[in-house]
Amino acid sequence: MNILYESIKNIYLSLFFLSPKLLSTIIFIPFLYICGWILASPIFLLGIDKENISLIGTIFTFLIYIFSLPKWFKLRWGVKNTWKLLGINKIDKNINLFIFFLRGFLLSIVLISLILIPIIGTKWGYWIGTISPVIFINAICLILGVGFAEELIFRGWLLEELKNQFGLKKAIFGQALIFSIVHIGFDLPFLQMLSILTGLFLLGILLSLIRLKDKNSLWGCIGLHGGLVGLWFITNNGLLEISKNSPKWLVGPGTINTNPLGGIFGISLMAIFCFLNFRLLKEKSKF
Repeated sequence: MNILYESIKNIYLSLFFLSPKLLSTIIFIPFLYICGWILASPIFLLGIDKENISLIGTIFTFLIYIFSLPKWFKLRWGVKNTWKLLGINKIDKNINLFIFFLRGFLLSIVLISLILIPIIGTKWGYWIGTISPVIFINAICLILGVGFAEELIFRGWLLEELKNQFGLKKAIFGQALIFSIVHIGFDLPFLQMLSILTGLFLLGILLSLIRLKDKNSLWGCIGLHGGLVGLWFITNNGLLEISKNSPKWLVGPGTINTNPLGGIFGISLMAIFCFLNFRLLKEKSKF
């Protein structure tokens, strides 16, 4: 066991110094995922089903990731205050991080509402308005958990990594492309897969622009991303009954779990909000 531990530790530390640096960036998260699975594997002996073990392995991976970030940025880039760099801590004492989160969450409400209004106003859906306590708790976990975890990875760590290696503009497009690729379903028809890729790519761009607009704070991105995931989950699990015959351009590709940002309407909304936030950044001379 000690030999295995030492081997993993040596591989882990060597990741920080691979050349070119992009190679370390590519390998980092998959390696941590393997470590998380190794830590979770003994739990299999307790008779826990594979689905729960997968979740536990993911949790272990994220915890290892959290503890690794300060050392990663200190050894690779000489950064001492990692959480300030990534926009988790306050950059300025006068900044209220909760306001950023609330503003992002309100934007997610606006986006989801713009999609729901034409659905409710037609034969494609009708209002139910029933939310069980379990669904509500799951939605809160999605808003806070998924929003925080994915934003810390993509708009936090990955954006800073790519920015240090290739500059800000290339980093914005690079992280958005990676973000969209890891979220698409490869079992969908090509055109549906392409539309989801486009919508998620624009969402990645939008979230990056929001972080820049919010003085590099990550909390506005967390509010928007988490809100989109959590609110759409509630919509499909109690608030609204969406017809299976609803047009893909509105509710997005998929059958059981649709992605509204992958529809033409969602893509258009993403493009509009990207343009508006880009204009705001241009006016403030930040981009």
